[in-house]
Amino acid sequence: MTRETNADQVVIAGAGLAGLAAAATAATAATALMAIVALTGCKGVNPAAEPSASAPTSPAVSPSRAATPSPAVVRTPSGSALTGFGATSIQWKAAHTLDVSVPARNAYLPRVAGSADGEDTWQLVTMAGGRITSYKLNVAPSSLSSAEARARQELPADARLLWTRTVADTCAQEQFESAALAAVLGDGQVNVEFDNAVSGNATPVTEELFSTDNAPTVAQAPAC
Repeated sequence: MTRETNADQVVIAGAGLAGLAAAATAATAATALMAIVALTGCKGVNPAAEPSASAPTSPAVSPSRAATPSPAVVRTPSGSALTGFGATSIQWKAAHTLDVSVPARNAYLPRVAGSADGEDTWQLVTMAGGRITSYKLNVAPSSLSSAEARARQELPADARLLWTRTVADTCAQEQFESAALAAVLGDGQVNVEFDNAVSGNATPVTEELFSTDNAPTVAQAPAC
């Protein structure tokens, strides 16, 4: 009888201890929950409502900093930049030497060999729209064929002859057309007049006059 009573007491005591442990666990959980609520309350933000971090995006490029293409350098079909007729001031000056003794600053050395007047090779060089559009090329007395060959050195490699004519005892003319010149001048035609500055005849040639006269046919040729 005594043993049974003691066993019951042990069971009851065990149950009491288990209850106390459960109560202690519940109290601990409640305390932890209150601590979390207190912390989140200080921040004023519900953790569950925190927005998720968005993926980083690339910064927008300011229009002022956007890459812009460099201006292209106009070149002839052969790949070389213009240095004669149709060239820019910079291109021209890079290939010619200014004669500073000429007040107008429109003549370029060297002087023509054998010239009694000591004329510069290039005279009356004129620009329009930032491009060389007319000048006089002085040469030593030469045949028309030699003068024509010299004139081609002033033009792009793609220049093609449209027509040629000779006005008796006055001058000779040739009309050229160039796609490279058309690209920079808007009109690719060039008129070259050959004459003798002393006699006024067509030969021997001592000067070549370059201009932008537009004359697709010989019937439209400018007067000498």
